[in-house]
Amino acid sequence: MLGERPYVMSIAGFDPSGGAGILADVKCFEQHRVYGFGVCSALTVQTDDQFISCEWMSSTQIIAQLEPLFAKFRISACKIGLIKDVEVLMEVLSFIRTQDEDVKIVLDPVLKASAGFSFHQWNLVQLGSVLQLIDLITPNYSEMLSMGNAGSAEETAGHWAVYCPVLLKGGHNLRAMGTDLLFENARVLELKPGIVLNRQKHGSGCVLSAAITANLALGYNLRDACKHGKIYIEDFLNSNNTLLGYHNYDR
Repeated sequence: MLGERPYVMSIAGFDPSGGAGILADVKCFEQHRVYGFGVCSALTVQTDDQFISCEWMSSTQIIAQLEPLFAKFRISACKIGLIKDVEVLMEVLSFIRTQDEDVKIVLDPVLKASAGFSFHQWNLVQLGSVLQLIDLITPNYSEMLSMGNAGSAEETAGHWAVYCPVLLKGGHNLRAMGTDLLFENARVLELKPGIVLNRQKHGSGCVLSAAITANLALGYNLRDACKHGKIYIEDFLNSNNTLLGYHNYDR
């Protein structure tokens, strides 16, 4: 059909503030001119600056939401955010891969809410099999350090890149603030910030991974999808002075 948009999936938590999780992802998808589906992996009680509680969805509950969508639609790309643990994640990934081996999967490993609430800890031993089922993982520096035994986030990312590409987000990169590093095929691509001033936003990690997912669905290769995602997130970060950013793809 002329003008038909690619279908893109977000498997993430429901954030009532709309700043992170499913609601933020679908806003981002819409701005990228892709059609976004939302599958709930957790019900959270939170605002833009306070995290109160979380009720997890089981793998059975998540897959029950996925089944009718995969049965009817050709889903081009899928972003996975907040999820209970590695065991649930593996069951969900295995289901997706049985439905479509070619769907692009981006994993944003949400280990800690921006308001300070910690969810869980993962490590490379647990994630080794997970990484082989996805197309990109997008940890920040603190997440990368907590999930590996190496002396630096960069070294850990290099180890993980043996399994799948890694985008090490640079928001906490003290040596080059705002510079992201894409580890892919034994190469490292520096994605330097285009804007010096970046205002803090609730859910910025969710939005970046959603933007990359949308660009993969639109047919961009991984490097270009990450470049376009970085442009989008910088506009989002500087959209206003509050913790809740505005989505606007039109520059």
